[in-house]
Formats: sequence, C-alpha cells, structure tokens
Amino acid sequence: MLINVAFCFDENIAEQVKVTVASLLDHGVTDEVHYHIYCVCTPKAAYIEESLRQIVRARDVESFLTVTAAENLYHDAYEVRGISTGTYLRLMLHRLLQEVDRLIYVDVDVLFQDHLLEIWQTDMTDCVLAAVKGAVNLSDKWKWNSDRPYWNHLEGMRGRYINAGVTLLNLYEIRSRNLEKAWNEWAKEKLYYQDQDILNITCQGAIRYLPPRYNRLAYLEQKDYDRFVSEAIFTRQECEEAMDHPAILHYAGDKPWKRYDTNLGGIWWDYVDSQPDLKDLFDEEKAKKYHGPSLLERGARKMKKLISREKL
Repeated sequence: MLINVAFCFDENIAEQVKVTVASLLDHGVTDEVHYHIYCVCTPKAAYIEESLRQIVRARDVESFLTVTAAENLYHDAYEVRGISTGTYLRLMLHRLLQEVDRLIYVDVDVLFQDHLLEIWQTDMTDCVLAAVKGAVNLSDKWKWNSDRPYWNHLEGMRGRYINAGVTLLNLYEIRSRNLEKAWNEWAKEKLYYQDQDILNITCQGAIRYLPPRYNRLAYLEQKDYDRFVSEAIFTRQECEEAMDHPAILHYAGDKPWKRYDTNLGGIWWDYVDSQPDLKDLFDEEKAKKYHGPSLLERGARKMKKLISREKL
C-alpha cells in the first residue's frame, strides 16, 4: 500500500526535513506499507530535493518523492511565536496537488516512531480532515485564549480543537466545499495559532479525531496527560499509548536541534547521531549549551507585547 504524506516548509527549516523523511522511512515502512512523499516548499528551499532523493533511495526503493516549489500565496500572513508563514503552505495542497484526493499532512518538527496505516484507513466520508485534539482544549489554556477578538468563532470547538501538526486531509472534499475562499479571508486576520486556527474555524462539523499517539506533543508531561483524562478530552488508555508508544513525536515547543535538553529531545538526537547521512547536519554542542531565551530576549518579548498590545 502506498500512503501519501506531505510536508510543507520554507528555507528556514529545510535541513530538518531530511530527518523527518528519514525517520518516516526508517520507522514507518513495512512489507505492506510504503509512501509517496510530497514536499511542497518555497523556491529558496527547493535546493534540498537531490539530498532528499538520496535519503529515500537509501531507505526504501518502493517509496517515492515529489518536490513541488511554489510561491507562497500567504507570504504576507500574520507571523507570531517565531513561526514563519511557511506553515500556511498546507492551505495550498488542494490547489498544488490536483492529482491527489487524500493525504496525510505532517509538520516538519516531528520524529516518526511507527507506520501510518491506521491514520490512512480512517473513514473520511463527508469529512474534511482528521486530527488529534490539542492542548488548547485544557481548561486553563482555553480560558487564557478566550479573550482573543476572534475566539468566539471557536466556541463550538471547545474540547474538540485540533492540533494541525498531523492531519489527514480530504483534498477532494476541500475542493468541493471551496474552502479556499474562506481560508483566504481568515488569512488576513491576526490569529495566534495562525493557519491552525483557520482550520479549526472553517472545518467545524467536518472533523474526525485521531488517537493522541499520532501527535504526541513532546512538551507535554505526565501531569498534562492526567489532566486530559480528568477533563475527558482523552481516555486513560489513549494517554498511556501516547506516552508509552507514540507513533509521531511532535516537537511543537522548543526544537531539539536548537535546545538539546528540551523534553524528549534526546530521542531526536539519538536518532540523528545513529544515521551517517544525518549526524553532521546540526551543531550538537551548540544545542547542548542553549537552555532557553536569555533575560534580554525575554525582556524584548515583553516590550513587544506592551507596544503591540497583543496577547503573545
């Protein structure tokens, strides 16, 4: 079986794609499961194509790679939390990959630990996407976000808000519903979670939910998963599976290639160091010396918040 998987990125995170693709093939390929990997990137990131082909060929001759360089239609969209507008490229997949009706989109800051067959076989009848519920659903986080000017549009998603880092996309349904029109309008707004907010706002009522092991947020700890259970967001069994047997580790907070001691970052580095074609891509010693933003950086962020009067 050939599973379609897509990654979207710009030049700011192109090298990390090599780790992501390699881990997918090293941990996600079985006798029955192979992948058609679609990389949609900005023109400045397209230089990575040949090295990606070498990574794919070295790991699985039955998997394929297609690299599509495209100008980002959302290049002037809102940027916040250090996340560039490259993330909005996923809103163009239905347009750029006309021959594809179904694929699994995955953020680049992940490490695969298992195959994706269960996701791929999800029934998507009358649904636009399938994804894992995010930490935003926790009561304190929801309250913290609730005074954002646009948050009333998400009230119906309380307890069901998805983290869009791993999403099974029904591109056929997206085209049929002409969701691009709504996406273009919302992309003009200052949304704290950027295109993730857009998907949550516009896809309400057309979302299926995946087990949390398919988007195990690395920054979450046992106490966070206990709260997921107590607030009835996930079952105890689902949380135990996410912590003990994650299929996808998602480094949505601190990035291990920048900060070695980030939660579960050692797993990422152990994998990279074990691969001859990956181990020299990143400065491990520099990552070990970095332990988070300096006092100056924190002060600059507070000043930016005061000046902009935005809730950052």
